[in-house]
Amino acid sequence: MKVLKMAPQILNVIPKPQKIEFAEGEFVLSGKTAVSACKELSSAKKFLQEYLEHCTPQKISGDRKCEITLGLEKSLENLGEEGYVLDIQPGKMTIASSSPKGVFYGLQTFRQLLFSSEKGKIPCLKIEDSPRLGWRGMMLDEGRHFFGKEFVKKFIDMLALYKMNSFHWHLTEDQGWRIEIKKYPKLTSVGSKRAESPIEGNRNAGDDKPYEGFYTQDDIREIVKYAGDRFINVVPEIEMPGHAAAAIASYPELGNSDIMDYKPEVKTRWGVHYYTFSPTEKTFKFLEDVIEEVVALFPGRYFHIGGDEAPKDQWKNSPTAQRFILDNGLKDEHELQSYFIKRIETILKKHNRVLIGWDEIQEGGLSPTAAMMVWRDWKWASMALKNGNCIVMAPNSHTYFDHYQEDPKEHKEPEAIGGLLPIDKVYLFNPVIEGITPEEEKRILGAQGQLWSEYLFNTDKVEFMAFPRMFALAEVVWTNPENKNYGDFMTRLKTTLALLDHMKVKYRNPF
Repeated sequence: MKVLKMAPQILNVIPKPQKIEFAEGEFVLSGKTAVSACKELSSAKKFLQEYLEHCTPQKISGDRKCEITLGLEKSLENLGEEGYVLDIQPGKMTIASSSPKGVFYGLQTFRQLLFSSEKGKIPCLKIEDSPRLGWRGMMLDEGRHFFGKEFVKKFIDMLALYKMNSFHWHLTEDQGWRIEIKKYPKLTSVGSKRAESPIEGNRNAGDDKPYEGFYTQDDIREIVKYAGDRFINVVPEIEMPGHAAAAIASYPELGNSDIMDYKPEVKTRWGVHYYTFSPTEKTFKFLEDVIEEVVALFPGRYFHIGGDEAPKDQWKNSPTAQRFILDNGLKDEHELQSYFIKRIETILKKHNRVLIGWDEIQEGGLSPTAAMMVWRDWKWASMALKNGNCIVMAPNSHTYFDHYQEDPKEHKEPEAIGGLLPIDKVYLFNPVIEGITPEEEKRILGAQGQLWSEYLFNTDKVEFMAFPRMFALAEVVWTNPENKNYGDFMTRLKTTLALLDHMKVKYRNPF
């Protein structure tokens, strides 16, 4: 293959591959294109064949026989299990990796190349590619608003196409419990329903419309399998000890029932609420039972316990909580939260799971075997790394996709929770913080975007807020910094937006 000294065009792929060599000639997809693969890649072969069958006719213009080969090669282990080589020559294309994961990501690159091609003509080239970071994710909050199984699958498809590998599923909140727990049926018969929601455009007024929704365990299994087939790990989040109003409304004995004016309910307004789990053996037994059912549905290594925004007011005013603090030799309510988190970690370890939570779990002390998501000040990242913890970078400054995309004073966008996060700021985000040791850098697992759903009233709004900012994040976590260029990214993004039109995605156009 004769390598060209000058790249003939921009390669319309996001995230940008690490190494690209253009060559003379082109590969022309035809109706006679054959796909071959080893037995271990039968799923990838089926995926590609089905994709080619659904290609629009204008993408298939050739009439000569050509071949696409999918292969596993031990010699490519240096690229890691998610790395791949895509080699395109006239009449022949090969996607190879040391694992099925890498082959799958090579297929996503091919899909984008094919869409941007003219009549199925793809330039000859060779790509060597592998990700910068191992955790490349998005979080979807369904506690505030429920979006349903078909949308979640569509969202997972978008993650897969752009080589994201983690779907963090926020399933419980003050405003709704969204996952069936068979031992505690009231969690869904009561906890999945609220009397009303804030009115769009007037966050202090209610719409007087009952709201509900939850996933059965069969729904969960179906979605987890769907994600797994696309090499996406689903991380469940069950909030504790705060953001627990829906659970406490379902089973009031789980809350601090010995305080004055104790009136548990599924909350109908956004914000931080004061209802936290009571530190009693009944509560820990409940949480252990819930965890047992949840881990049976989610085979992944990590279990997210929230741990954020847990007001200490009820614990301060509860004689039961104060007695628990005294009996267990704890200093104060902050140490009680630390005790709570460590107790839950012990339960998770029995199931071979790693506890992960928002950075408040570090307050009062954190076991070095737990992992942490950094959403506030980056000082929490440095502290956790020095403590030996693994972290996922999720700072609100760069990854909160519920924030406005342009200045809200211009009044050009629908209502959002606040903030300002334009796409260029997402693209400039560097998850690897400065001033850390090489060993500490290894404990930065990756980064993810957050879609908190207080103001994501429907699936169209989710897509409007997620895309195209997620594509900027996808390049942040996949592509090495020296290979990135914002102007080049925005040029490639134009083709990606045409692909979103084809996929009927309701994105925000940044141009």
